[in-house]
Amino acid sequence: MGENITHQAVGEPDPEVMGAAGQGRKTILIFSPDLNLCFSLSSLFQDRYHAVTTTNIATFERLATCFGADLAIVDDVPSDCLFSRLEVLGAARPRIPVIMLYVYNEKDVALDRAIRTRVDSVFYKPVEISVVSKRIDELLTS
Repeated sequence: MGENITHQAVGEPDPEVMGAAGQGRKTILIFSPDLNLCFSLSSLFQDRYHAVTTTNIATFERLATCFGADLAIVDDVPSDCLFSRLEVLGAARPRIPVIMLYVYNEKDVALDRAIRTRVDSVFYKPVEISVVSKRIDELLTS
């Protein structure tokens, strides 16, 4: 099964992305294995931000380093593997703020605590999009 990504040129920035950034629009990088969620989030934010989406976590990591996104939204189950991938965003210069979306499971309290030390905000699914949107605005204007 192929990966889904809004821009296929991973190795070099897309001129449209660069144009949007040049006009003051900030870029949000969205990862979710759920293509419908990627599409929905990018549609919701397209009037204010440039959204780059992918359903592949390895592509997400490459996009974060190539495009230098202003903010990342990650929809995934917290895991040790995900923690190491998030380290890339934390080490980026400038550091990329991360919003995490996932379904809370009370069996994974330790993972929940651990993820909160690595991201800027956590929202449990189902999320209220107006609250997420407000947090995005806060992170991108600070």
